Amino acid sequence: MASYDEMAGIYDQMIRWKSRLERETPFLQRLFAERRIHRVLDLGCGTGKHARLFHKWGCEVVGVDASAKLLESAREQFKDDAENITFVHADFAEFVDKVKGPFDAVLSLGNSLPHVRDEVELKQTLSSIYTLLKPEGVFVFQNRNYDRLLKTGERFLLPLTHRQADNEQIFFRFNDFKDHKVQFNVVHFTRVGEGWIHEVHSMDLEPIRQEVMESLLRESGFTALNFYGDFSGTPFDPETSADLVGLVRKPKDA
Repeated sequence: MASYDEMAGIYDQMIRWKSRLERETPFLQRLFAERRIHRVLDLGCGTGKHARLFHKWGCEVVGVDASAKLLESAREQFKDDAENITFVHADFAEFVDKVKGPFDAVLSLGNSLPHVRDEVELKQTLSSIYTLLKPEGVFVFQNRNYDRLLKTGERFLLPLTHRQADNEQIFFRFNDFKDHKVQFNVVHFTRVGEGWIHEVHSMDLEPIRQEVMESLLRESGFTALNFYGDFSGTPFDPETSADLVGLVRKPKDA
């Protein structure tokens, strides 16, 4: 996960965490209360912002990420919560052997699942999640809506800016489409004096369509499959939704 290791120092500046958590929290908090969730696996946890949120709700949290540098940042930020938040370095192929289940819930948010190498690894990942869940445990994921993205060929996302004192940064993000993959690119500009310096970070993503996700979830044994277009609970529409948010359950008798 070289690109994320390289971006570890700027990762949180590239995300509008306050507004993002405000959008997600009502959906997730209601789910955690209704399902009485106490033990959580945050898969693709990055710098641990969601792990910290779940910890504040009284949960024991295990955060997993393939970037050692992002995990270093997470451990440093939340070292005072080390008793109930554990961070584990592992990728999608190996996490099932590095964490101990069972969990009441597994979450993979922020378009994390498309970082699998291919559909074969995605199927393996979903099977691993199923294995680690308790009976009636839930799996929540949030991917971009690749049905729409692949159809429209949308390349550019709105630029993001970050300013602190005299330090100004701009993040310009865009997609390239090649060889059945979506290459996600981030051009990071930093103001230096009267000019700018920049660096480019790129990563290949597996564009997971909704029908593929649904099929592999069913093959893995999940039931009660619900798909939304966002965290407000709007039904998923492949033509218009920005995201694909899934809420699925492991059967009671599994």
